[in-house]
Order: sequence, then C-alpha cells, then structure tokens
Amino acid sequence: MPLLVRTKPGKTLTRVEQGAVPALPGIRRRRAARIGGGLVVSGFAAALAIPGLVGLPAANAQDRPPALAGVWSTTVTALEHPAWTLEELFQCTCTPETYERITELLNDPASDDLSATEILREIGAHNRQSIAGRFTEAARDYAAAFDHRDDPAIQCEPFGAFRSLLHADPIEFEQQADRVIIRGEDMASDRTIFIDGRGHPAGLRPTPMGHSIGRYEGSTLVVETVGVSAAIAEDSLNIHNSDAATSVERYTVSEDGSRLHMTFTLDDPVMFREPLTLRSTRLFTPEVPLQDLPCEAISGQR
Repeated sequence: MPLLVRTKPGKTLTRVEQGAVPALPGIRRRRAARIGGGLVVSGFAAALAIPGLVGLPAANAQDRPPALAGVWSTTVTALEHPAWTLEELFQCTCTPETYERITELLNDPASDDLSATEILREIGAHNRQSIAGRFTEAARDYAAAFDHRDDPAIQCEPFGAFRSLLHADPIEFEQQADRVIIRGEDMASDRTIFIDGRGHPAGLRPTPMGHSIGRYEGSTLVVETVGVSAAIAEDSLNIHNSDAATSVERYTVSEDGSRLHMTFTLDDPVMFREPLTLRSTRLFTPEVPLQDLPCEAISGQR
C-alpha cells in the first residue's frame, strides 16, 4: 500500500470567553481541496457514513475491546487511498439529515447531470443549514459578531477537546488497561479517556480538554466528556460550544477492522436548541505517520 503524500498549510482557530463561542472556517489546502461544510472534492468526492447509534446502554462485562490501536485517516488527508468505496468518497462530517440528503442525491436520476462539485455544494449547504437550524439566538449572535482574527490558534494555542476530535487530520489510538489515548496532529491536543470505571470528578472547573470517561460496548468505544471550556468545536462548520456543553462519542470498528465509524453528539443548551449529532468514517492507515509541524508554519505567523 503506497505511502500517502500530504501537505500542510495554514489554519485558523478560535476561542470563547466566559460562555461565549467562536468560529471560522480554517481551510487546509491539501491535495484534495476542502469546501464548505467539511466536505472534500477532487474530481469526485463525498460520502455516506455508516449511521452510528446514540445513547449509553449498559456495558456488557463479556465485551472484548475493539482493536482501535493505530492511525486512522479521513478522505481529507487520504483521499487517494485505494480502500475507499465510491460511497465513502462522498463522506462528510454531517448530520443524519444531511446523510439522508446524500442518499437522495445519489439515487435521484435528476441528479445524473450534476457534477461532483455541484453535488458537494448542495450537500455542504444542506449540512450548514441543518446545523444552523439548531442554533439558539445566542449562538447566531455570537457567530455573526465573531472576528476570525481572535482565533487563539493564530497565537499557537492548541485545539480543545471537541475541535480535536472533529478535526479531519489523522488520529492515533493507544489502548491501555485503564485508559485510551487519542493523539492528533499539529494543533490538535492529545486526549485521555479513562476506562477504569471512574466517574467524572465533582466540582469540575472547565478546561480546554475537559474530562473524558469511556467504556467498551462490543466493537464500540463509548466516550462521555464534560467540563470543556467554551471554544470553537469545529471551525469549517461554524460550530462553537459553551462551557455548559457535554458530549457522547461512539467509535465503532468495522468487522474487518478497516474502518472506524464515529458518531458525535454535542449537548449544549446555550448554543443549541437540541443536541447536535455528526457522523464520519475513517480508514485504518498504519502507513501514515502523524505529522507535528511547528505552530508557526500552521497558524500563519510565518
């Protein structure tokens, strides 16, 4: 399997103070150009993610941990990987409603004359509308007033928990007896998920990474995160979180171990009228090393 060649240009970041929230599209010009709504285009591209399940049923003591260890990549950084299916090449970090729209477009004869770029634009617009439709008035006002120049990434401040987990760069899982560590590239922060049965500490003060606990349910790692300070949750989708936000992540490994399906549900009564669910799929790419460029090369300071 060939080693994938990747490039690294500038990104932007944002931060939120005292319950406010920032955002701004941080565009990475890789081999595949990234366009609105977290979608990727290169001749053809985008995809149907496998629906994930939301909720936290009781864990089964007989469950064996899924094989998560290693590096997993998205179409943003591994678009030319030969293992992607055609449907997966139309992948995005999208709401369930947008995946339904993707299915409609791919099966509607009226869409046959649309180019891949036109379909991607339709999907991107639908996804942004689907997300914005859940915004509270406070979220809309904040997004409208936010100045991209205030993005803390410009000052080399790393991503918080939500932005790290939604970032499209490769991630690496390390599984230990009492914890799972998820490592990201560049500005993304390493995350520690405790799986030793502990709960969240009382009186937790919000921090960029918050506090994450998890458990295995069959082929799925379920992660609950609380105590994340207000910040940008996903820049290209204009998603921000307050420090009242909590989340549930579900990472499910496919039967053949080649794919990792993620479902992320953000519950934030300050920024969203109802919980926001996003889905995405990654490929197992052990041949891809994580990159860690100097902050100045990413933030635009150089």
